[in-house]
Amino acid sequence: MQLKKNKFIAGEDRRKAEALLEKMTFQEKLGQLVLVCGYGEAHPDQIRKGLIGGFLMLYGVDKTNEIQKIALEESRLGIPMIFGFDVIHGFRTMFPIPLATAASWDMKRIRQAESIAAREAYAAGINWIYAPMVDLCREPRWGRIAECAGEDPFLGCCVAQARVEGFQTVNPETGYFYTGACFKHYAGYGLSEGGRDYETTDISERTLHGEYMKPYQAAVNAGAVSAMSSFNCLNGEPVSGSRRYLTDILRGDYGFEGFVVSDWDSVMELIHHRVAADRKDAARIGMRAGCDMDMNSRVYIENLEELVNEDPSLLDAINESVVRILTVKYKLGLFDNPYRAADGEKIFVNPEFRAVARDVSAHSMVLLKNENQALPLRKEKKYLVTGPLADAVGENLGMWSFTGEEKDVVNFLSAFQKEKVRYEYIKGCHFDGDDQSEFEKAKRLAGECDGILYVCGEPHGWSGEARSRVDIDLPPIQNQYLELLASAGKPIVSVVMTGRPLACTKLDALSDAVLLAWHAGIEAGPAVCDCLFGRHNPCGKLPATFPRATGQIPIFYSKLSSGRPDTNVHNRYVDCPPTPLYPFGHGLSYAEFVYSDLRIENAVPASNGVLHVSVQVKNNSAVDGYEVVQVYFKDIVSTYATPDRKLCDFEKVFVPANSSVSVSFDIPCERFALMTPELKEIVEPGDFLLYVGGSSQAETVAEFRVEK
Repeated sequence: MQLKKNKFIAGEDRRKAEALLEKMTFQEKLGQLVLVCGYGEAHPDQIRKGLIGGFLMLYGVDKTNEIQKIALEESRLGIPMIFGFDVIHGFRTMFPIPLATAASWDMKRIRQAESIAAREAYAAGINWIYAPMVDLCREPRWGRIAECAGEDPFLGCCVAQARVEGFQTVNPETGYFYTGACFKHYAGYGLSEGGRDYETTDISERTLHGEYMKPYQAAVNAGAVSAMSSFNCLNGEPVSGSRRYLTDILRGDYGFEGFVVSDWDSVMELIHHRVAADRKDAARIGMRAGCDMDMNSRVYIENLEELVNEDPSLLDAINESVVRILTVKYKLGLFDNPYRAADGEKIFVNPEFRAVARDVSAHSMVLLKNENQALPLRKEKKYLVTGPLADAVGENLGMWSFTGEEKDVVNFLSAFQKEKVRYEYIKGCHFDGDDQSEFEKAKRLAGECDGILYVCGEPHGWSGEARSRVDIDLPPIQNQYLELLASAGKPIVSVVMTGRPLACTKLDALSDAVLLAWHAGIEAGPAVCDCLFGRHNPCGKLPATFPRATGQIPIFYSKLSSGRPDTNVHNRYVDCPPTPLYPFGHGLSYAEFVYSDLRIENAVPASNGVLHVSVQVKNNSAVDGYEVVQVYFKDIVSTYATPDRKLCDFEKVFVPANSSVSVSFDIPCERFALMTPELKEIVEPGDFLLYVGGSSQAETVAEFRVEK
């Protein structure tokens, strides 16, 4: 997987913006910095006066065209509105949550899903998407882990690039992007203390810049037109008021040319961080920092005129922010193509989009366990279908599904009913609570069947923003019900719907097979059935570690070596093994893949060179399958501590039954760099190990040496 260099070039669009700036009054300039939620009675007059630059959480072509018409035809300069919306995992065609699609390790499919989301959003009048969420996260208690790509910076960079490119698909009819991407939450939001939303983050500068900042850089390099400043205080600086993060690093170091919008009220919230005395002070700090557009709080429009009167030098910052916003409006074609066709919504949830949703859902599912060939299912058998989420409809839509509709969902039970398999159904228990009224009937039905399909997990409202959990195991009632089912002595296949990694040790122990389905979108049911019956060979791989217990957090594969690495010594837990339940990169298949003949063509590359690697992957089975071939490296001896293993490349390949494929990698040696205390990335000469395989525990290994 090759990452791109910076693709955003302001050029002619910026020159147009600068020319327009010269014609604007001070109040019209301030208007471009204002983003308001919804559409009220006072807004038409404010639009005519140029006092609003954009809207969020408003869609529908009738409304957006009406607003755009006022802006273009009734305001003095005719500057178009920008319409933003949270399109996190689909607009009407709801796809699996982002953590799930990251589990596909399939950038082509991710790009395809986001392109469909952009096309549907565009048809609804939206031209700006508050995504992708690219925060690196190693904290599964945090509800917003569902929105990101997991724990690894390299995978996170690849996913960030693919999502930006998908959202910014070019409309062939206009030559402009369907929508502009807004990556978030810059910066460091994924490390919220205790997994609590909106909480502070505190992290060493080496780790911050060497790992957590990387996906933001990838989004910039992919050409994202905007960024969202985060709520959190990072290393003592509230980011929405930090010139260091928003200007020096984002624009200076990374070369970002788009504009920054605050998260909801986050400029005003500088008061709560106690770095601003009041709303006026917050406006001054936010503008000086480089936060160009104020989402919702209106502190800019209320206070910047007085602030400029007190300090005229602030006008330069305001002018620059206005130019950045206008540049993006030109780049998105809003001046040339401001309106949307009234019949555009006919594309919603069309057969093509449904087929893609089903395919992406299937590729996102992860087979965590499969003992005694419990899967694939056999159609001659009779099954008990049970569990709190077996008949769930809305739960499949996922946590950001404002525009999704339950009528579009095909749930598991309805899909299973079409399989022409003998079955019994009982819900058995709810996802939470203590109701055991159906336990005895369920046990009797289990005894009459050959196997049990237990569909369990979290409702979609338990993940996402402000949905942190203190205990990430299944709720007690679900484990109690599983124990009852296990007492029937029949094979149990558990299907897990969730928005985060779970510490589900009892589920693992009592299940013969476990299929991780996530919250999989409108085609969840058919996709699960495709996997269970073997029409699709599961190929997803975990983008985040599953712990054995909540108390193990943080647990992630790329930790630094301990001075006492023996897992039996007293600095480990006395009541839990130190290993994860399921490691990063883990995912089984109905095929058997064997790795061999790992070769490094140039075993002594230069530090600025490229390592050429190849490996044979053989499918020792009668089943076709995809395999995500993962490459990790280890710096054997380094000046500063480095991880035991770190992902440096991967490739998803199709391996037909009873055949082999050769997989090649050209890995830039810059990926073997370490971060110094001076925040410089260097590739130190020395010996390295390269591991290749199907998870972060890959065992096929070769040595190489980097020279100056």
